[in-house]
Amino acid sequence: MVLSCAKAPLEEDRPHILWIYGYAGCGKSAISQAVAEKLAEEGLLAASFFFFQGTGDRNRITRLVNTLAHQLTRARPLTAPLIEDVARGDPGLLSGFTSSLVVQFQQLVLEPIAAIRASLRHGPIIIVLDGADECEDKEEVATLIENLIAFFDKDPLFPLRFVIASRVEDRLHRELHASIQVQLLDLVAHTSDEDIETALDVSISREVRGRNMPRDGSWPDYSDKRRLVKHIGGSYIFMTTIIKLLFAPSTKDGLTPMERLPQILEMKPNFDDLYREILEPCMHFPFFLEILATIALAFKPLSIVQIAELLDIETFKVTNVLINLHAVMQIPGDDQSPVTLWHTSLRDFLTSEGRGGPFFADPKNHKMIARTAICIAASSSLSESHRYARNYGMDHLFRYLQTVDQNLTCYDGLLEGIMPDLVKATFQNNQTALEVACRAKEWKLVSALVNAGANLDTRFQGRLCTQSSVVKTTNSFGTIFM
Repeated sequence: MVLSCAKAPLEEDRPHILWIYGYAGCGKSAISQAVAEKLAEEGLLAASFFFFQGTGDRNRITRLVNTLAHQLTRARPLTAPLIEDVARGDPGLLSGFTSSLVVQFQQLVLEPIAAIRASLRHGPIIIVLDGADECEDKEEVATLIENLIAFFDKDPLFPLRFVIASRVEDRLHRELHASIQVQLLDLVAHTSDEDIETALDVSISREVRGRNMPRDGSWPDYSDKRRLVKHIGGSYIFMTTIIKLLFAPSTKDGLTPMERLPQILEMKPNFDDLYREILEPCMHFPFFLEILATIALAFKPLSIVQIAELLDIETFKVTNVLINLHAVMQIPGDDQSPVTLWHTSLRDFLTSEGRGGPFFADPKNHKMIARTAICIAASSSLSESHRYARNYGMDHLFRYLQTVDQNLTCYDGLLEGIMPDLVKATFQNNQTALEVACRAKEWKLVSALVNAGANLDTRFQGRLCTQSSVVKTTNSFGTIFM
């Protein structure tokens, strides 16, 4: 799908920038590498650049245009004398000392391509940029993207297209979504078997180099490759794991990759060891266990913002934890989309004390979630978590109580105890206690009210109740949440 979009013919209403986004570790770099190699084989790649965080000048903008211009001269030799003339006229241009990034790009990339435009009449050439969000010079990158969009708006048939793989930064969010020059592609939502197969071909080709193995593409055969693609199930993370298993040193089990492949195709792996290996290094992060428990115990997938609000912590603290868990969770490219698990076996692992060990999401954590959720539901502000809190706050409370006393005999009068925090959000004017309890869809709660001798005909008037007994057990609220 990515390749077909990148190679599509030039048309006035067809985007010039294909922007691949997704959570950290979802396979953006793998697909970028695969796309770049395929385009190079077909003679369509103009240049590529891969940003890497923490790798010298590979995480800065300084080398970008210089590298692209150099590759462009090799991919399209007609541009070489043009670029050389510009560089001789302004020796500081290549280094960026005398001009801005936008001017560099204009004179060393766009203008040389414009000069050979006639030779590109059969279709566009393509520049692949990966990891733009890992570049430290974020403002310069954003400015360049904004200028490219404006440039293509003025010249919609310019024979150049970009494939950019990156999270969508806040500054560019609105413009990327609004521009007709940009096609946004959520890698998780749109990953096809074709994309996985392309990345798999590139990964296997890279691994067989230097080994005594067939290099003509005959291994694995078509049938085994299709089974591998199905086994991978759309996950670049699992593809990477399978490649590591397939090409592990023969000293490990005495097998060659060709002998190991049938075993991998048949295996039904137990991921518990993998989960422990991934989670263990994160134990020192603040709120790690609380965040893990909240995700595991939630009644529906929560966004980063919702997790932060339910734990009453800053959003960045949640992000700092989750970026280390991309191998087992789908971390979205923004703070509003839900965080989901790659495989349901992770929730089973986390909610089983015997399997989860130190990572066990104790059901008692429902108490922590319930307390914050009830406060959010009672508040007047419509936060990201408000709907979840209204729908599931009481469910978390009931789950907690079930782990303490399944019959709720220790918590007679429970509803009255939490009334001060619930009344604003949960109870409409002039409702009776019975009506409120029925709305909760928890009949044990009705039983608890009856056992407590509560007057089920009590009517709630706004923030106050017509019967003083409603507040007589408010101390139980504090006891439950201490």
